[in-house]
Formats: sequence, C-alpha cells, structure tokens
Amino acid sequence: MTKNSFLKRRSILVVTLIVLLAVNFYVANHYTIVAPGVTLNLKEIVRVENGIDDEKGVFFLTTVSTRPSNIPLLIYSALHPHVSVEKKERLVPPGMDMKKYREYMTQWMEESQKIAEVVALRRAGYKPLIMGKGARVVEVMENSPARGIIMPDDIITKVDGIKVNLAEEVVNIVTRHQVGDAVDIEIERNGKRIPLKVTTVESKTQKGKPMIGVLITTLDWKPVLPVKIDINTGDIGGPSAGLMFTLEILNQLTPGDLTKGRKIAGTGTISLDEQVGEIGGVAQKVAAAYRDGAEIFFVPEENARDAFLAARKLDIEIVPVKTLKDALDYLEKL
Repeated sequence: MTKNSFLKRRSILVVTLIVLLAVNFYVANHYTIVAPGVTLNLKEIVRVENGIDDEKGVFFLTTVSTRPSNIPLLIYSALHPHVSVEKKERLVPPGMDMKKYREYMTQWMEESQKIAEVVALRRAGYKPLIMGKGARVVEVMENSPARGIIMPDDIITKVDGIKVNLAEEVVNIVTRHQVGDAVDIEIERNGKRIPLKVTTVESKTQKGKPMIGVLITTLDWKPVLPVKIDINTGDIGGPSAGLMFTLEILNQLTPGDLTKGRKIAGTGTISLDEQVGEIGGVAQKVAAAYRDGAEIFFVPEENARDAFLAARKLDIEIVPVKTLKDALDYLEKL
C-alpha cells in the first residue's frame, strides 16, 4: 500500500467516523426509543384500609420504557415489532427540560391516584369530599396560542364561565370545543382576576384533540377520604394508570373478586365522571402485558385500533372501554 493510498483511506475513515458521530448526536437529541416497560401487580402497591387483597386474580399496571435514541437502537427498533422511534417533542413539550417534565409527570401521577381513589370510593357507596383551588399553570408550551397571554403560576379559576377547582375540569371543558375555537378563561394573577380568550390548537400527541397549550396541575388538591388508601408507584409518572388504580381499589373495597381469577392488564386515564381517556404508548403496553402473562387488556376506545394491531399475533384479548362502567360490565360477565 502506498503512502498516498494509506492517507486517503485514513481520511475516509476519519470523515466517516465524524459523520456517524454527528448523526448519532442529532438522533440522540431529537428522537426517543419507546419500548415495552414494566408491569406491576397492583395488589403489591395499593393498600386499602381493611381492604380485601387475597383474590386469586390480578390487575396489572402497565408502563413504557423511554430512552434517548442512537444508531444501534434505531437498528434494534427497526427489527422489533413493539419498539418505536418517536420525535422527542411528541413526548416532552418543546422548551421543557427533562427534570421539570418528570416533576410534572409525578404530579399528574399523584393527581391520577387521588381521582381513582375518589371514583372507587363513590362506586363503593362512600361520599368522599374533594377540594381544590383551581389549576396552576406549570408551563406555557412553545408555539402555544396562550403564550404571552397566560403565564406560569397563573391560577385558572373559570373556563367558559364555569368555576373549576381541579386541573382535570379545565381539560374536560376545553376538550368540548373544536380545534380553532376561542375559549373564555379566567385566571388569578397576583391576587387579581383577569378574563382572557385563548384559541385552541390540535394536540401534537392526540390527533383531533383541542388544547390551549398549557401544562397544569391542581392547586391545593385535598380529597377528604373516609378510608385510608396508600399507593406506592415509585418513580413511575403520568396519569395513564387511572382506570387500573380504580379497579384495584374497588376490588379491595368490595366483596367478591372482580378479576374472577384472571390476569387483567390495562391503561387509560380516569376522570371524576368515570370517563376513560386515551393515552400514549399503547402498543408497547399491550406487548408488556402479554410478556408478563396478562390474558385481558383494557384500552381506551380512542386507542383501540393501535391496541388491536399490537395484539394481532399475541394471545391476549383487547377490550375497548369508554367508561368505568364498560370495564365493570365486562368483568361482571366473565
């Protein structure tokens, strides 16, 4: 090999490495790998005062695993049917750092648990009280129509003239609108009540769903419960386990076994009016549930198509539900 030939090959190798490193850096900063996560036996993390938890069946909480992408993981995702690559902005709001996003998801998990506790207690015949002082704005998203109108730490107290005590109530009223509608918002800022109008835009993660582009949590949420309930999910965040929390709490509160001895997984948010809301990562959650032995999977109606596609070659029954009653009616017929 001549000296010129050697230098030429070395130059090609160096350039190739630089390009690969540049591509890897770009991919890691703009894309996320979404894979099946852990499943948790809810009897092991939910404790209801004087509850019954010796049923033979199991309700499972399902999760997804996310990590920054890289070239090897891109190749892996292309070969694995239940691993996907998502743009980072679809998972984490643009402009929000990961630490703050995790804190926000932790708050939503806590609120989801409290809503599940209230819904289950009501179903079991109790009368829990709910108190809150409105929805505190955590962050105004980039490119949100509310940017410059609503500020972080504003408290949303009314939507369309309706008093709101909880963040969930804000979301429910906004989603009654069409994308592009103007929504009347009343906020409290520095002790003053200020009326505003904000136009809705389409959610980047849920097609067709209107939003005003703000991240919110309930201010001073204080449910007063007649029964002590403890839920320990560790570092798992987000509101998507609401339905399954509700079913497990209700199972411990009431005689009999809602599972009828079956292994049942699922996902979906729960609202105070017992509506089951759509979530992300449903394909990965179906795969995780099947991997860990679940026979049945509850899924919000809006996510049903993706769940059926994920389960095509898996021996697991997909059950779409719109409300808690749908899930209970199905369990009654088992």
